[in-house]
Amino acid sequence: MFTFDHERVSDGPAITNLLNIVFGTDRLGKASYALRQNIAPVESLCQVVRCGDQLAASIRFWPTVISDLLSGARHNALLLGPLAVDPAFQGYGIGSKLVGQTLSAASALGHQRIILVGDVCYYGRFGFVPTLPSYITLPGGRDARRLLVKQSALLPSLPAVGRVEPIAQAVPAEAQSELLMAS
Repeated sequence: MFTFDHERVSDGPAITNLLNIVFGTDRLGKASYALRQNIAPVESLCQVVRCGDQLAASIRFWPTVISDLLSGARHNALLLGPLAVDPAFQGYGIGSKLVGQTLSAASALGHQRIILVGDVCYYGRFGFVPTLPSYITLPGGRDARRLLVKQSALLPSLPAVGRVEPIAQAVPAEAQSELLMAS
């Protein structure tokens, strides 16, 4: 019934529609979206779930860095999100399976720190914990209370005071409109 697949360029409009249904258009004003603006997602980790020819779910990952505001050190991290499951397909466990599969793929690719803005009750089962008592914020100084992290025990601790920032990368002008449509 469900097919797990890598996201294709042609999925962009369907993903945008899914995100509008699940999160509304006001999602674009959230701090996590500032980290995605004009940045390409990590293509190898962006996946979708299809039910026939209908898009049932989508997940994306984005390159970021956590800047230590006291020492100036920078710590690479992936930003997970958005994870969206069409309401017609919720309750089948496809969101959980999608998260589990992509976290395994990220680990296999050597990514050791993944962050997200979300609910610890949902994401805790995947090993995510609040970044608190560290005070790490997203653009605009927001979401420190909802910021979660999953990281290798071999990595240094998160900074006591930090900020998540996008990793600057060049995105060709022709791709920028596609990124804006599909984020």
